[in-house]
Amino acid sequence: MKTKQFIRKIRIYSILSFLLPLITINTCLIIFKFLSDVDVFQNYKWEEKFEVNYKNYNKNANYNAFTNLKNSQSLTFTNCPKYKIELSYLTFDGKIISQKIYDEYMINHNLGFEDKIKYIKKIKIQPSKILNDRCIKNHKIPYFILQKFNILERFFLRAVKETKSGFGRVKNPYLYGEISISRSARYFPATLIFKPFIILSAIFLFFYWVNNLKLFNEFSNKKIIGKFSKKFFYFGFLSCIFLMLHAVFLGLDFGSEIFIKIRRIIIMLFIVFETAAQFFLTKNLLKFRDNLKNNINLIILNIKIFFVFTVLFVTVIAFSFLAFGDLASSTKHILEWNYFTFLLIYYFLSRLVWKI
Repeated sequence: MKTKQFIRKIRIYSILSFLLPLITINTCLIIFKFLSDVDVFQNYKWEEKFEVNYKNYNKNANYNAFTNLKNSQSLTFTNCPKYKIELSYLTFDGKIISQKIYDEYMINHNLGFEDKIKYIKKIKIQPSKILNDRCIKNHKIPYFILQKFNILERFFLRAVKETKSGFGRVKNPYLYGEISISRSARYFPATLIFKPFIILSAIFLFFYWVNNLKLFNEFSNKKIIGKFSKKFFYFGFLSCIFLMLHAVFLGLDFGSEIFIKIRRIIIMLFIVFETAAQFFLTKNLLKFRDNLKNNINLIILNIKIFFVFTVLFVTVIAFSFLAFGDLASSTKHILEWNYFTFLLIYYFLSRLVWKI
C-alpha cells in the first residue's frame, strides 16, 4: 500500500517539477517579448489631423503629443496610434514635402533654424496609411487582454517606467539568443512570477527526491532490492537549495563583481548537483531493473538512461566551452534556454517510468 502511495506522489511531483518551471520561464519570456514589441504612448486623440506654424511648433501641445511619445505622466498602451504618424511640411511657395525629403534637404544645405523658418511655413501632422506595429491595437490578443484587465496595463506601465535598460526586440531566444533567462525575469512584474514559482518548483523537487528515497527504503525493507545508494537524495536536496538561492538573488544588484560571481557559482552548482542526482537515481533503477520490473516501464527506463547520459555529455561539453571557449553572448543564451528546457524532460520521463 505504501509503495503505491509513494509512486503516486512521485508521479505527481514529477509532472509538477516538469511543468511549473517550464511555464514560469516561458511566461516571463512572453511578457518580455510583449514589452519589446509595443510602445507606450501619451493618452491622446491620435486620429486627429492638424497643422502648426513651423516657427512655434515646439510650443504646440498637439505637436508635442505626437512627437514626444514618452514625455508625459499620462502614458498608455491601449490608446495608441494604429497607423504611423506622418509629418509633412508646407513651404512658403506652396509645396508639400515629406519628412524624408525635408531631412535630406536640411542636411544637404546645412540650414539653421533661422533659415528653416524662412523656407517652411507649416507642419502638417496626420495618421498615415501604414500600420504602426508598435501599437498594441495591431496585436489582437494582447490588446484584448489589456482592455479586459486594466490592472495588467498598470503593471506593464510600471515595468516600462522602472526598467532603465529597456526591452530590446526579441524574436526567439531559443533560436537567436537575444536575451538570457535571468534577463527575461529580473524586472517588474516578471519577478513576481519567477521568484515565487521557481522557489515553489524547488519545493516540489525536494518532495520528489524525498519520496524517491522513501520508495527505495520501502523496497529495501521488503527485501525486493538490496543495498542502494542514497547519493541521489543528497545531491537532489542540494540542487533544490541552490535553485532557491538563484531565485532569491535574481534581480539583486549590489554593484559588486564578487556578488555577480557568487550568482554564477550558485547556478553552476545547481546544474552540477541536479545532474548528479539524476545520474545516481537512474543508476539505482538500472541496478535493480530486474527486481523492479513489476513497478517500472522498462522501455521508458531505457529512454531515461539514454537521456541521463546525454545530459551528462552535453553538460561536460557546455562547461568546457564556457570555461575555455570564447562564445558569443547569443550562443550562451541559446545554450541556456535549450539546456534548461531539455533538463526538465527528465521529470516528464519520471512521470512515465513508474507503474502503479
